Amino acid sequence: MFIAKTLSFYKRADVQEALVQQATDREIAIKFQTFFGKRPDTLVYPNDVMEFAKKKASSFHCSEERWNNPLLLNPNMSKQEQTDLRSGWDLVLDIDCAFLEYSKIAAHYVIKILQHHNIKSVSCKFSGNKGFHIAVPFEC
Repeated sequence: MFIAKTLSFYKRADVQEALVQQATDREIAIKFQTFFGKRPDTLVYPNDVMEFAKKKASSFHCSEERWNNPLLLNPNMSKQEQTDLRSGWDLVLDIDCAFLEYSKIAAHYVIKILQHHNIKSVSCKFSGNKGFHIAVPFEC
């Protein structure tokens, strides 16, 4: 049942295109039901999404960091080597509190402050528990 539902979602051309577009210049962590795939990984073509889904990928997670070439990343790199490879990053704020109402208030005012400073491209999504993720793309 799980694989059929996952495949029906990831075979959609609009989903594949959106994932590949978001993956440009980013490292992608691919979750396979109970474990993550190898690092580093990327999505280049829409069909890449479907191929991973056929291997039981359950989700795709992209880095906030932008890289000149994410496939050059390795765990043994020095901080300077990583800095040299990094081309930018998105700002992601995780507003999380034991009380959902407090998280809503905090997220609301964080967004208002960003907008007050003329940051126009702000996104906010419910994190699924008691908080919100607020994101500002590097281009802003």
